[in-house]
Amino acid sequence: MLTVAAARLEQEAANPKLIADLREAAKKEAERVADGRTWDADEKKRVERQRTLFTMLPVSAAVDRLKDAMMQHAYDLMWNGDTAGTDALLEFLPSKEADRVLDAWEADTMAVGELAARSKFYQGAAA
Repeated sequence: MLTVAAARLEQEAANPKLIADLREAAKKEAERVADGRTWDADEKKRVERQRTLFTMLPVSAAVDRLKDAMMQHAYDLMWNGDTAGTDALLEFLPSKEADRVLDAWEADTMAVGELAARSKFYQGAAA
């Protein structure tokens, strides 16, 4: 998936650093899978615990601001090519929120032109 994203961005003359970082991430991911370092049951359990703890926080404006800031930062890290940092942040957010960030990033990378619709994350308005 990362290799395909890099190729599409390269066709659109996107940020060369982003393309290089995506290719590097794809290489590291392929090495990780080849070494057998994939998610196992313990890792899935760990992430589920983290997400459960986050959802158990009391309902308040401060928690909403924290969640929005984490989502915005994860999105910004994706643009900077820091997939490991993005993954670390998204592990704490509920799956639905993590998917929103990744879907917005994907849609924004595919948007063409200055007037293309962009997400609130792209505009920096999420946090």
